[in-house]
Amino acid sequence: MTSPSDHKATIIDGKAIAQTIRSEIASEVRLLSEKYGKVPGLAVVIVGNRKDSQSYVNMKRKSCAELGIQSFDIDLPEDVAEDELISKVHELNANRDVHGMH
Repeated sequence: MTSPSDHKATIIDGKAIAQTIRSEIASEVRLLSEKYGKVPGLAVVIVGNRKDSQSYVNMKRKSCAELGIQSFDIDLPEDVAEDELISKVHELNANRDVHGMH
C-alpha cells in the first residue's frame, strides 16, 4: 500500500507550458491560413465600461493578435437596448469570418 509520504510533488512551469500551447495554436492558425486562406475569428462583445471587463477583453484582443486570430471587437454602451444587442449577435452569427463569440 502506498502512503501519502511516498508521493513527491512535481513543480511545473506554468508560463512555459502556456507558451508552448500558444506556439502550437499559432502554428495551427498559420496552417489554416496557408491551406484554406482563412483564419479563426473571435468576436468579443462588451457592454458597458467596467474596468475589470475592459482589462479582460484587452487581454483577449492581445492574445488574438499574438496568435494570428482575427478579433472582432464590439463595444456597446451600458444602456444599449436589448433588441440592439440581440441584433448585433445575429449580425455576428451571420458573419462567415466569425467562428466564436465571447
